[in-house]
Amino acid sequence: MMTAALVLSGCANLTEVKEERETLFAGEIKGDYSALAHCVAAKMQTDERKDISALQYSVRVYPDIGKSEVLGAYVNNKYHGAAYAFHLELKKAAPNVSDALLKGGKYEGVEALKTLHTCSTA
Repeated sequence: MMTAALVLSGCANLTEVKEERETLFAGEIKGDYSALAHCVAAKMQTDERKDISALQYSVRVYPDIGKSEVLGAYVNNKYHGAAYAFHLELKKAAPNVSDALLKGGKYEGVEALKTLHTCSTA
C-alpha cells in the first residue's frame, strides 16, 4: 500500500514537469538565429539575479536546417531531473531575420524575452 502511494505521487510530479509552458512570443525578430541563441544564453548566465543565473542553459544549433534552441532549466531533486523554465526556438527567416517562438514560465520566460529583445537590438 505504501509503495502504491509513492508510485502515484511520483507520477503526479512527472505530470507537473511535463506541463506545457505559456507562449510568450511568436514572430519575427532581427538577428541571426545562431547569434541570438548564444547571446540570450550568455547574457542570462551572467545575470546578477541568483534565480536567473542559477538556471542551466543549453544552446543547440542546427546549421543544416537553420535552427537553434535555448533551454533554460533548473535542477530540482523533487522531480528527479530538470524542469524547464523556458524554451526558445529560433529559425532563419531571411538574412539577419529569425522566426522566434518562446515558451516559458511567467518569470524566467519573461526575462528570456527581455534578453532576446536586448540581443536583437545589439
